[in-house]
Amino acid sequence: MTSHVEQAPVRAYSYQRFSSPSQANGDSLARQTALARAYAEQHGLRLDDELTYRDLGVSGFRGKNAAHGELACFLEAVRTGQIPEGSFLLIESLDRLSRDNILRAQAILTNLVVSGINVVSLADNRLYSEESLSEDPLGLIYALIVFIRANEESAIKSMRARQAWTRKREAVQSKVLSTNLPDWLTFENGRIVPVPERAELLRRIFSDAERGQPPQLIAEALNMGNVPRWRIDGPWERTTIAALINNRRVTGALPLHEFVYKRNVQHRLPIGVVAGYFPRIIEPETFLRVWSICSNRRRGGSAAKRNVFANLLRCADCGADIRHKPIGEEGKGVLVCAGASIAHRCSAPEYSYAALESAMLARLGPWSAEGILWIRNADPRGCRNSRGAPYRLLGNEALSWHHDRLSSDLAKRFPERSGEAPSLADYLVTSSGRRYLVNDCSTLLTSAETGLTTSRRRADTNAALRRMFNDGIVDLRTGRCTLSCGAAGSVEIS
Repeated sequence: MTSHVEQAPVRAYSYQRFSSPSQANGDSLARQTALARAYAEQHGLRLDDELTYRDLGVSGFRGKNAAHGELACFLEAVRTGQIPEGSFLLIESLDRLSRDNILRAQAILTNLVVSGINVVSLADNRLYSEESLSEDPLGLIYALIVFIRANEESAIKSMRARQAWTRKREAVQSKVLSTNLPDWLTFENGRIVPVPERAELLRRIFSDAERGQPPQLIAEALNMGNVPRWRIDGPWERTTIAALINNRRVTGALPLHEFVYKRNVQHRLPIGVVAGYFPRIIEPETFLRVWSICSNRRRGGSAAKRNVFANLLRCADCGADIRHKPIGEEGKGVLVCAGASIAHRCSAPEYSYAALESAMLARLGPWSAEGILWIRNADPRGCRNSRGAPYRLLGNEALSWHHDRLSSDLAKRFPERSGEAPSLADYLVTSSGRRYLVNDCSTLLTSAETGLTTSRRRADTNAALRRMFNDGIVDLRTGRCTLSCGAAGSVEIS
């Protein structure tokens, strides 16, 4: 007596992709679907409609579909065993799988085949499996030729698109670069013009910010006045106000950027600013003042995690604040003058952030070590507490509290110094002040010896610098920097 067990049909999965969103209106998706169904019926496969993988409007040129798209989900499902060995992956042609460079494209196909997946190119009815490629190794050569051709086609299209945008940027003074405008502007008779009520609201926001109101209070005032938000329904939020305050387009300037790729990772590289492209709503000087007020309010914050000089340096040429730009002309972080990048009234160039940071650590390391010895000599107890133990290092919260208390005491004793940061000499007046100076010098000394390897170390060093130095002037042409310690003198960095 024999038993007959019906074997379940092998599953097939369809992967569909096209690059341009406009192709969704054509027959690309319907064509790919029809080809997959016809192949499954012809070969007795069960097409899994529930797990159809689609990357619609996702380019395969830079490998986005394999890194973040539905193809990445399919590859993960194969790796974890959710899709079993022997299954079929149906694609219209190999260039739907990838248009990336030959090494990455081949790796995708090879990993699928080695994992036991049968890859079918429906356009030319070719099967790529471990068995078929072992019998006919030239099939892999054919696949490589298809990948090379697809990558070359995409590279040519990408080059032509970049050239088109280059021509647009060159004609930006006479032609409109894009129809994508800021919310307070619109098109009228082919010209970019302000929306009157939105421009007036923008001036109100900057006026409130210039008087010292933080974004949160400005947003609350707009919500209490039932002022409708732009673009979407809903209340005004702090982040929305902060984004407007930091958007240099309000001054009429158009920042230009170029997208570059390194190891298939997209980077947005600033390449210049076009002044007077948009109608000016806010004067550049007003924008600078508001930006400076908001920056000082943050007291370092997240900005200090990547810029140890946050809220400390000013330009030697025009006196404007020095900002950190993550990507400069050479693709690395740079320091720029806000007067040059926003108000266009300064000719100071960019300067390498890494170069100034390295020079600062090299100079302030020995300076801090000498400072600790100097403070110990100035302290009758030799930097020891009432029990005779050495001063212990304190956290930033305690440092900030003492700094604020010392500032308040100075303002009471010397009204003319109200709002002025305590100098090095002010800290030496009391034993507690000397203790805090030892802590700051130790922070700088540690950073100089071990390097600014973490964002937390960079923020701690920035806090110590802003407590010890009340002002900093840097010449972006030479990198020469002067940090002032109030009545205690200054330190030269070059």
